[in-house]
Amino acid sequence: MKQVIIQLYSCILAFILLCAAITNYSFKKGLFTCNKYILNTYLYILLTFNILALVVSTLEYKKISYELSPLQFFGLFLISIISIVAMHSITSKNIVLKHLVWVIFILSLTATFYPFYNLFKNNKHLVYSALTTTLVLFILLSGVAYLNPNLIKLSWGPVLLILLIAGILIELTTLLFFRNIKKDKLSNILKGLSYVFIVLFMVFILYDTKRLMLNAKKCVNADYIKESLGLFLDIFNIFVRILSLRVR
Repeated sequence: MKQVIIQLYSCILAFILLCAAITNYSFKKGLFTCNKYILNTYLYILLTFNILALVVSTLEYKKISYELSPLQFFGLFLISIISIVAMHSITSKNIVLKHLVWVIFILSLTATFYPFYNLFKNNKHLVYSALTTTLVLFILLSGVAYLNPNLIKLSWGPVLLILLIAGILIELTTLLFFRNIKKDKLSNILKGLSYVFIVLFMVFILYDTKRLMLNAKKCVNADYIKESLGLFLDIFNIFVRILSLRVR
């Protein structure tokens, strides 16, 4: 419990510091500013993870535990998708509504993630190990993108999207129609798919970092919520996939 309290208060402190930094650097006259574009994008990525961790820590501190039915999971997933579409559709000038939808997205994602996280409540070292591995991968891949941007092509975008959709469909098909095969065989298939997704999202980090660099150069109307979303999802999915390998 002491560890949970430290974790909770650390999240609260980080939340205050990040909010202060974002208020100072990201806004000018109540709107997003193009100044410090890359820094502000990363601040929003950190704040998104911070809010997720803060909610998870609060639920853990309150000793709340729950499981999601397939219908509940689908409902939360649908809310997340709708929120993502809305965040891309709402103009950056509508700051309040955009942040409200952003918070709804984070809360729906956290509600989906928490039961999975709860599987590791007695093995937190696995969570920290997966988090460390994800962070190292992100730093290395970001370094590659910043040092060798010419190696990364924006033409990768449609191909990556098609591969992602295909991977999701294959995984859903496996879970829906092949769940009665031997447990070990199903576990190996899902484990293999997790490795494929990890590699795919690693390439997405390269692509989204290159896109971030270009958007920073040609910025006219900044939108750090929309800009940070891609990289956040890349990092989050790698973390979840690495953590899922610890279960199987």
